[in-house]
Amino acid sequence: MRRVRNNDPRVKRTRAMIRQSFIDLLAVKDFEDITVQDIVDRAELNRATFYNHYQDKYQLLDATMADLFAETLASWIPQDANLRGAELVRRLMLAVCHWQVETTRRLNARRTLTQAMEEGVKRQLYGVIMDCLDQAQPPHADRRRLERVATMISWSICGIVVRWSARRDETAEALVEGTLPYLMSLIDGLDMPGGNPENKKIFL
Repeated sequence: MRRVRNNDPRVKRTRAMIRQSFIDLLAVKDFEDITVQDIVDRAELNRATFYNHYQDKYQLLDATMADLFAETLASWIPQDANLRGAELVRRLMLAVCHWQVETTRRLNARRTLTQAMEEGVKRQLYGVIMDCLDQAQPPHADRRRLERVATMISWSICGIVVRWSARRDETAEALVEGTLPYLMSLIDGLDMPGGNPENKKIFL
């Protein structure tokens, strides 16, 4: 794969064409049945162009799922929103609910695709939560402990929403309100002996 400049408008345009072609194909075919040739044919590009940007269709899948979730997250949590505490966690959960429902509806979500969706969501939720904790991190904070908390919260949100989406026996709002106290208790756990309560202020 040749190195390309990510900020080059032509690179962005080409990747957008590849991604849209891929998304269109995912709506009608299983991921396992889609080939690179299918993608470039639909995008009216050649294989060499594809491989200038992606190693294979699996890397494209990861990048596409990450981009789609990032767009959903941005719509629920704008950069200038300055959300904190329970409201931040609530919006994170609602964003994942919306993402899970809409992506499953739009795409032909089978096992490989579903796994990629979940892994991408976990990574991005982890990043958001770690950013929040880092903002309140004092000198010499126990980073491993913060990482564990961020992992527990991100994986918990993802697991709860995936289970909910399979049954849909309550609204997303009801799910979030019923789950929020337990997730916030993980934040409260930052006050346990040996920790520093300053780390949780960003959430309170």
